[in-house]
Amino acid sequence: MKQESVMKLKHEKIEEEVRSTLKLLNEMGPFEAHHLFRAKLMRRIETDLKQNNGGALLGRPDFRLACMIMLLLFNLASAFVSMQQESSQSMTTAGQLAGTQSDYYSAQEFAYYDQTTSYDHKSP
Repeated sequence: MKQESVMKLKHEKIEEEVRSTLKLLNEMGPFEAHHLFRAKLMRRIETDLKQNNGGALLGRPDFRLACMIMLLLFNLASAFVSMQQESSQSMTTAGQLAGTQSDYYSAQEFAYYDQTTSYDHKSP
């Protein structure tokens, strides 16, 4: 019983605060921005971007260079692993590896995307 009365008092206080807040909002007039607000905002954005070197992490040249190096290393490592797997069967050179890769993409399944191969269209 005591707990219910405490909860009821809390709810009444909350409702009273909500009513007073809504009353203040109703009494406030419409907001009016200064006529130079947009110009000042745009100038501030420009200065912030200049201070942050573009503002974005991808805009930094050192980050892009690091990503390109990582991608290059990943490609070299995958080619090396591919050549090592085929070396147990036969020795593969880099030229042969490039040739087999191009053969994979010139198959009939990719003829729609590759304009150099012919595609036999059979109507049902």
